[in-house]
Amino acid sequence: MDDRNDRRRPAARLALGAALAVLTLAAAAADAPVAPDFALPSMAGANHRLSEHRGEVVAVVFWASWCGDCRRELERFERLRRTYGKAGFVVLGVSLDDDPARARALADAAGIGYPVLSDPGKDVAKTYRVDDLPLIVLIDRTGVVRARHDALDEREERGLMVSLRDLIDE
Repeated sequence: MDDRNDRRRPAARLALGAALAVLTLAAAAADAPVAPDFALPSMAGANHRLSEHRGEVVAVVFWASWCGDCRRELERFERLRRTYGKAGFVVLGVSLDDDPARARALADAAGIGYPVLSDPGKDVAKTYRVDDLPLIVLIDRTGVVRARHDALDEREERGLMVSLRDLIDE
């Protein structure tokens, strides 16, 4: 009987850990701000509004062609979109380039399949307090900002993946 209880303890600890992670995310959501809505034109010509993606987990990736770390993040989020897109994950890339042709060239070279939006007046960037590039803003299905990340190192990428999976599973 004691042996069976010992085997159940790791499963109970895992379940408790998962429950605590969900409670932590819920508490963070209660204190987090609603993502400011915006509408921006895509490089393909269509307008995209953030609020149209309620019910989906959204990553808004602010970037520019002159930013050294941005291409890596664009490619990372393209891979994530391919992996989690069917689970309700959407990526919106927001270019802060003054030259749309340079931004389009980088997005094409990186094989980006998600909408690449243009913020030429930097109004959305100001609203989101973009101080450094790249900036990744994770927004939950209810439109609440749940995380902000700069360029990710390996450790931060693991944290992002945990956050992303938790948001998708909510």
